[in-house]
Amino acid sequence: MNTFSPIDPKLIDVVTPFDGYLPDEAGAVWEACGDAARTFPQALWIEPKDWADKARDNDKHNNWGINYLDRFTNQNPTHECTTHALRAVGEGAANKQQGIKVGPPVAGRRLPISATARSIWYSCLSVYAEANPRQRGGASTRGVMDIAVRRGMLPDRIQPREYNFRHTLTGTAGRGGINQSSGAWVPLSQFPAGWQTTAMQHRPVEVIIPTRWEQTVCLLLHGWLVGHGREGHAVPLAFWNQASQVAGYVDSYDVIRYDSISRLRAGLVSAYCITSMTIPPEIAI
Repeated sequence: MNTFSPIDPKLIDVVTPFDGYLPDEAGAVWEACGDAARTFPQALWIEPKDWADKARDNDKHNNWGINYLDRFTNQNPTHECTTHALRAVGEGAANKQQGIKVGPPVAGRRLPISATARSIWYSCLSVYAEANPRQRGGASTRGVMDIAVRRGMLPDRIQPREYNFRHTLTGTAGRGGINQSSGAWVPLSQFPAGWQTTAMQHRPVEVIIPTRWEQTVCLLLHGWLVGHGREGHAVPLAFWNQASQVAGYVDSYDVIRYDSISRLRAGLVSAYCITSMTIPPEIAI
């Protein structure tokens, strides 16, 4: 990647119709994460004067969060955005902790490295079906993080290779794509029998909660993804563009867009960074 390239202004601070993010209250995400919640470690702080050097190093060595992602997902026309953001932040964390570099993703393509590297893909619907049983109307970051930390997520029916998971679920009730299964809405009552056992193997166990926008940038510079919600939409921030001073995100519409510093500030109330996931034996390297 070249994060010193100028960005098309039309891709920055894109305002979309309501995509499903319900506002969070201050402290709600921390409460939802419970024992998994962590304050931002001072050891991860990078002085702003050093951001450019760190960004150049990440460009050179492919150390951005987006390099640990190998797929887009597509929620259109659902209100599942909080769980599409969650799946990306969780998948990036699972791949990063195993040293699996597979990205950046390419819309409409299956990357061959996904299968050999043993990447993992989560079902967005497996969390959203509980976060909003009514299907329409969205969910808060607090709501989806409480579910993910408490009981975990199910794998998507589509995976980059056959893992023989005991339980899987449709990835989205939206459009989906070559790397995400789609289909009819599945209520929680119709999840496969015994699904809880598999879901517990796909659960966040460490979540850093940034409280300043500069901390969000530091987390991106360290190669993690940061989820946050603002103006009705939740997104997974995946890298920092030093030239334009914006954070790039893998939007749940098969496209990369960008949030400015003002939006990073606005999203702090819902910001979270998963740094550790449970890794099931089927994919452990």
